[in-house]
Amino acid sequence: MAKRITKSNAAPKPSGEIRHFDETNLARLGLISAQERIADSYTTWKTTFDTNGHAGELSCFSPEQVGGVPHGVDGDFVTALNTMYVEQGAPTDGYVHTTAYQLLQRAGFEDNGANYERLTNSLRRLTVAKYVIGRAWRRRGEGPNGWASVTFSYISQIRQSTPEVRGISRGTTLSIQLADPVAESIRNEYTHPLDIAFQISLKRPLARALYRLLSSRKHNEHDPAHPHQEFTVLVSDWAQDCKLTETETYRIKRNLQEAHDELLRRQFLKKVEYEGRGSKATVRYVFGSEGDPSPEPQVLESPLLQALVQHQVARSVAVKLLKDYGELHVTTRLEHFEGMIRTGYPVRQGAALLVDIIKDDGGKYVPQKVAAPLAQTVLPARTAGPSREARSGAATLTPVVPQVAAPAEEQAEEREFYALPVEVQAARAVSTLKFLLRGAGNEGILTRIQEAVLSGTLDGYDLIRQAGRAAAELKMQEFVDDLRLFAGRP
Repeated sequence: MAKRITKSNAAPKPSGEIRHFDETNLARLGLISAQERIADSYTTWKTTFDTNGHAGELSCFSPEQVGGVPHGVDGDFVTALNTMYVEQGAPTDGYVHTTAYQLLQRAGFEDNGANYERLTNSLRRLTVAKYVIGRAWRRRGEGPNGWASVTFSYISQIRQSTPEVRGISRGTTLSIQLADPVAESIRNEYTHPLDIAFQISLKRPLARALYRLLSSRKHNEHDPAHPHQEFTVLVSDWAQDCKLTETETYRIKRNLQEAHDELLRRQFLKKVEYEGRGSKATVRYVFGSEGDPSPEPQVLESPLLQALVQHQVARSVAVKLLKDYGELHVTTRLEHFEGMIRTGYPVRQGAALLVDIIKDDGGKYVPQKVAAPLAQTVLPARTAGPSREARSGAATLTPVVPQVAAPAEEQAEEREFYALPVEVQAARAVSTLKFLLRGAGNEGILTRIQEAVLSGTLDGYDLIRQAGRAAAELKMQEFVDDLRLFAGRP
């Protein structure tokens, strides 16, 4: 079993106090099989069901070469990516910019080689697996006719800083584009509350998958403030929703038992009751008591909300920011953002930068203290050597930051990098930066950077590490602009 981050035994939060949301179509349709493990030969499934009075169809195909259909921990990474997409402002291009380490942490997994391999396999499956959905993909706000037919892979494309044949490691930077229907649905707020901390704390992938599926059923789309108290379904239909391979009732019950026990113990469920036999058997879920949740703050249409939306912040994200931080805080940060734009601050994804400024509590964007262009802070040359202390200050593209002890794994990677011939160091740095400087006209910049690493003017390892930091801090465009300035091509 994949090693997970240390868990809490707390009960889930009341719906009105949950501040994270998941896309509802993905959970309602059960696109990720709840099974923890499957045979590689489980490459396809197809279901038909009633959707608001009409027949809906749903199918998936994913080849043996990627381990069959998406399943198990793939759902943890999907939820993490959906959450990060919202946190980064839900940009219209559908991209999530992150690092492998950050994505692993957000999905609740420990930082080790086995989990990076799981992440690599999951991302590959989610890119290759093809879903065909017929009149069952809900489009919010379109009434009874809002059921669309769509075909997609959950991930449209991935840009990563390490060659695909080498897999993903701790320092890999990732730009992951979500499928258009998924990203559009999140921007249109077809979402439901999901307690991410509670989900991460659950032990088994099946329990986490069942929690996601049941959360989508608990959500009352017509009256979100009053979630459903129970949910009843045919056992055979529920196995189909969970994409289980079992078809016999007693096998289905046995498969779900451990997940039921955990969700009952953790108070998400109050009761699980079976009734009937064979094809007529049903399962009734009674959700746990939510106590007396705090009233949900109401955000009315206002000039401030409209201003955030005009800056391409998704409305659902804007509403959440106003609820979480208040109008005074958001107004102050919005004014600071607009001031930065007026002074020529380089911006590629304005919505992501604005959201980051509003959320920032570490002083990254304090007025009059914004770092000078990084390309202007170049230090004397550093020569390659076996240790950091033995090297004499190489050029860097980031301002000086307080040093903290690097993890042992990172120190080992650093020693391995500096033991390489300088030509290989330069090649690795260029390979990492290629996806950042994609497009015509950038070959000269990459050549200039390669020459600088070869001559010792720039430190290749620092460049790779700074690219990862820029991705994690949503400063990728600033980093790219500084590379251009260094190469003399602003």
